[in-house]
Amino acid sequence: MNKLVAKWWESLRGLSDPGQANLAGQILDLCPQAIEFCDLQGTLLYLNAAAARRRSKPAAELAGTPIWDLLPAGQAAHRRMLANKALLTGQPVEFTDRAGHQWEAVSICPVRGASGQVEGLVMFTRDTTREIRAEEQLKLVTLQLVTSQEEQRRQIAQDLHDDIGQGMTALILNLKAIHGEVSAGGPGVEAQLKATIRGAEEMMRHIRQVFYELRPPSFGSMALAKVLESLCSTVALSTGLRIVLSSQEQLPPIPNAQATVLYRMVQEGINNVVKHAQATSVWINLEFVNDEINISLEDDGQGFDPSQRAHLGMGMGLQGLRERFFMLSGSFDVESDPGKGTRLYGSLPLPSVGAS
Repeated sequence: MNKLVAKWWESLRGLSDPGQANLAGQILDLCPQAIEFCDLQGTLLYLNAAAARRRSKPAAELAGTPIWDLLPAGQAAHRRMLANKALLTGQPVEFTDRAGHQWEAVSICPVRGASGQVEGLVMFTRDTTREIRAEEQLKLVTLQLVTSQEEQRRQIAQDLHDDIGQGMTALILNLKAIHGEVSAGGPGVEAQLKATIRGAEEMMRHIRQVFYELRPPSFGSMALAKVLESLCSTVALSTGLRIVLSSQEQLPPIPNAQATVLYRMVQEGINNVVKHAQATSVWINLEFVNDEINISLEDDGQGFDPSQRAHLGMGMGLQGLRERFFMLSGSFDVESDPGKGTRLYGSLPLPSVGAS
């Protein structure tokens, strides 16, 4: 490109064959970057087709115009300063700039003539809006996931404090009471022992549930349907909630990343039902259709207004789920109305299965 730029500069100064100049111009017009040649004062000598489209005017009309007049005042002053730096140092200056809602990667390069002296400037401009927005979206998704993880840790710590902490306190008090009864030869020892055993069993179920939340079982040694069945049984036993799990008999192998997201959806959905829905039943369905693994979770609870879910303490978890599904090129939806229950639906593609 540097040799091509030098040849084109010579043609602009009348130092090369017009046929070569015409060929060089055709080649530069094929370049997707905007290319603009200016003299030492910033007057446009040539711009390629991409630059003309960017300026929304014919190239012939723009030639001879000071390039600074084509820019907003603040941006023109900044560009002029960087152009002077390139002229003084003889080195290219590269930077990222914003033009309205668009982002641009700009390179201002000094052009040397046959004598080796800097005789002008060439500006390369590339639209990087999509790249910048993709980076911003990635940062936003990462922040949301980190925030969701912190919220999950906070909730687990709260559960440990409220449920297991109180259970341990009750267990210790019961054991002290039993010790006192044994020492005094009282008749109520057997009943107190049974109550203490029931309390310990209940606490164990809570601990097991916390373990499930911290880390689901390995999907390499157990199918997703079996893992979900174990989760549902544990929750149903500890809460009394009726949970019906339906799964397609022949499911393809599900990669660990996808299986973990599907598991987390069921886990988050059931937790929300227990804490907020005032439901009696939950129905979960897992199936594979058209190269996608689909999962739904529906309850018969009080429902809610999805636009207000953040005020109900559910927003962060559901948002985190949505981002996880999107990161795996899937989809996630929430359907609910006050008094009509709630339905979560997630879908993830399994391209390896479709390819085989």
